[in-house]
Amino acid sequence: MSALLIREIKKDDLKILLSLLKELAEYENMLDEFKCDENILKKAFLEDKIAKALLLEFENQVVGYAIYFINFSSFWGKGGIYLEDIYIKKEFRRRGFAKEVFRYLARICKEKDYKRLEWLCLIENELGIKFYENLKATNLSKKWINYRLDAQNLESLC
Repeated sequence: MSALLIREIKKDDLKILLSLLKELAEYENMLDEFKCDENILKKAFLEDKIAKALLLEFENQVVGYAIYFINFSSFWGKGGIYLEDIYIKKEFRRRGFAKEVFRYLARICKEKDYKRLEWLCLIENELGIKFYENLKATNLSKKWINYRLDAQNLESLC
């Protein structure tokens, strides 16, 4: 059996990454909010480097992606990883690929002495919730409330 290859994106990968991002937006019923294009991805990942994108390959085909960035804990004075997205095409789920991505990110945390790996999960993503609970991840919803300012609200604050 072939192993999953996890690698950072290159310029030639932007089109496939954009396609996968659209798949995720459609899966989450949020395609109407999707505004990204290849130029935005190029600037974010390859020029400004505000986040990292990983492609997941199995048997020479892209089966998914993950996007993450470094955050910071003021109490620990240490960095951490925030996993923005993890997406695996439907036909490749339940093969252990998501766990491999978490192992990959956990190794980065260990190597860099980061103290946490965090992410959000949609409430209706029952498969994801079960997976995260099997990883022994802590559900922080009883301790923290997630807030966001975006679009018009962010603009009006300026």
